[in-house]
Amino acid sequence: MRPLLYCLAAFVAILFLLPIALGTAGTVLPAFGLVDSLASDDGFATVVGDPRFASAVVLSLRTGVIATVLVLAVTLLTLVCVHDTKLWRLLSASLPPVLAVPHAAIAVGLLFLISPSGAIVRLISPELTGWERPPTDWVVPDAGGWALVIGLVVKETPFLLLAAAAQLSALNVEASLRIGRTLGYSPARCWSRLILPRLYSRIRLTLLIILAFNLTVVDMALLLGPSSPPTLSVMLMSLVNDPDSRGAASAGALLLALLVAGCFLFMWGLERYVGKVATARRRSGARGRGFGVFRFAGKGVVVSLLFACIGSLVLLLMWSFTRRWRFPDALPSEWTLQNWTTRGDILLQPAWTTISIAITVTLASILTAITWLELERHRIAPKIDGIWFLPLLIPQVSLLFGWQAVALWSGIDGHWGTVVYTHWLYTLPYVVLILAVAWRELDPAWGHAAHTLGAGYWTVLWKIRLPMLRRPMCQAAAVAIAVSVAQYLPTLLLGAGRHQTLATELVTSFGGVDRRVIAALAVLQSLLPLLAFVLALIYPRWRQNRLQRDRSPKQTRAIA
Repeated sequence: MRPLLYCLAAFVAILFLLPIALGTAGTVLPAFGLVDSLASDDGFATVVGDPRFASAVVLSLRTGVIATVLVLAVTLLTLVCVHDTKLWRLLSASLPPVLAVPHAAIAVGLLFLISPSGAIVRLISPELTGWERPPTDWVVPDAGGWALVIGLVVKETPFLLLAAAAQLSALNVEASLRIGRTLGYSPARCWSRLILPRLYSRIRLTLLIILAFNLTVVDMALLLGPSSPPTLSVMLMSLVNDPDSRGAASAGALLLALLVAGCFLFMWGLERYVGKVATARRRSGARGRGFGVFRFAGKGVVVSLLFACIGSLVLLLMWSFTRRWRFPDALPSEWTLQNWTTRGDILLQPAWTTISIAITVTLASILTAITWLELERHRIAPKIDGIWFLPLLIPQVSLLFGWQAVALWSGIDGHWGTVVYTHWLYTLPYVVLILAVAWRELDPAWGHAAHTLGAGYWTVLWKIRLPMLRRPMCQAAAVAIAVSVAQYLPTLLLGAGRHQTLATELVTSFGGVDRRVIAALAVLQSLLPLLAFVLALIYPRWRQNRLQRDRSPKQTRAIA
């Protein structure tokens, strides 16, 4: 039996790692002209010689690095200025729903919020601005990519905040603050000297994932980024659609991966430098003093972030029920349900495809994660947490171009199973890492007691372990659905245009379809993961209450 389990562990590892190896090979070989059927010449000279290349690299670096720095700065500012306040509790309650909203939906909502004809301008016009028509002084998306930076900060800051908040209990923040205050340090100095150095090492990997995403994002760059020049990832997408430019696209994908790796190395060097400076400042013993303006500014940043997130979602919902909304009216003058009832061909088929793929991927990811964690618990599979992060750290473009090449060569491109498999590769890391902590910390004494009473392995698994881990399993399922629903590039490249999901429909139809229909698509795409998160919160409590009600009559009869 044990040799079969070793084979099962090897099968799961190969199922996860083989596509990464094949994707890398499928990108490297055409880049050097080693696959005549895809590209017969060296693609590096072609892509570097493209007049858009240098500008695209600069734009990607500027938007990606600035957005990542701002995400880290806003996160640290929020922790220092808002932690353990009423605003912090409000923010903590708002983070999961905001994280559930896909990137493309947030991007569309932000466009409705900050564009020249958006909600912010409408709220202050014409009384404060005198504008009876949308201003022409600026456009969104802008040539500098600042709208893209804003979108990335709004979307990625909650992700880093949630990762940081999950680590605070292990750092015993209250005790550190109490000790620091006793020694005469201001609250900000307590955070910078005692808490943030320990916290950063715990969120470093999450920050690297955010940096890789910001440098290589495609869907948000298409919606919020400039088109001339585009970001490097968007430029490569235009090349991969041309059969004669396949080698250049693969070479550009490798250069993009090197760009990300270079940013990782720069971040490592900067981290070491900042660490030395911080160590010297800690040794100085300077107490410092608190600044009320600083804390007020931090709270203002948090409120602005919440306003941008929630305002974007509210605007999507309003536009999806709007018949007429003329500028500069603050609210629509006419409402309607026809945006939903008469657009079934645009909404229903992509929604059904999205739901079917998401549910299949979620079930497969949870089953795979449980299998691996059980094999790990029995010391059959190794603990390889770092391996699960590989698809998240490698740029999607760099892997997906290779996957598409392998799929074309093997004849499986465009198949429903291929799309599901690709979504599974990006969903499984989140599911494993969410379940791993709870799975490893579950007291084995419960299982030992059940075995003592004669229960077998499967009985213990289904009757004891899984019910006790119901809450993290529901959370993992909700995250898996949210990740699958948001997948744009894997569906587009591996689906060969045959599987229209809400993500692909929203991005590809933007700009060519009525704004009200786009809002309906974005609302529907946001609604699916939001519903999953709501069920993940409600179901464990409902199940626990039901078990308690079922036990009460039995206990009453036993006492009688």
